Amino acid sequence: MDYFLTHFEITSIIVLLSIALCNANLQSVTTKFTKKKSVATSHTTLQKISKIKCVERCNQERLKGRCTLAGYDKATQTCFLSDDDPMNVLNTEDEMTGVFFYEPCQTGILNIISTIYL
Repeated sequence: MDYFLTHFEITSIIVLLSIALCNANLQSVTTKFTKKKSVATSHTTLQKISKIKCVERCNQERLKGRCTLAGYDKATQTCFLSDDDPMNVLNTEDEMTGVFFYEPCQTGILNIISTIYL
């Protein structure tokens, strides 16, 4: 019984700290770049921009509810900000194109919880 309470208390502290960290910095999200993908539509196209700046710009727009995905073409350094649903991303054979998928903080919290209990 002592182990359960200790384990429960530790798990609770980790979850609460994770939630606090997510809420402390709303711009802090995980992005995953997936090659051979393209956004179906875009509302903004940015030329000659780095991948990092592309993600930063989408992140700024995401806080305004305007960006769910960022497509990127490495060959032309073009960023495509999109409101597309992640399920509508297009497949392509071009190795130089890809899409940044955003994973919200809650995903990280669920991963921590599942790691503790599995």
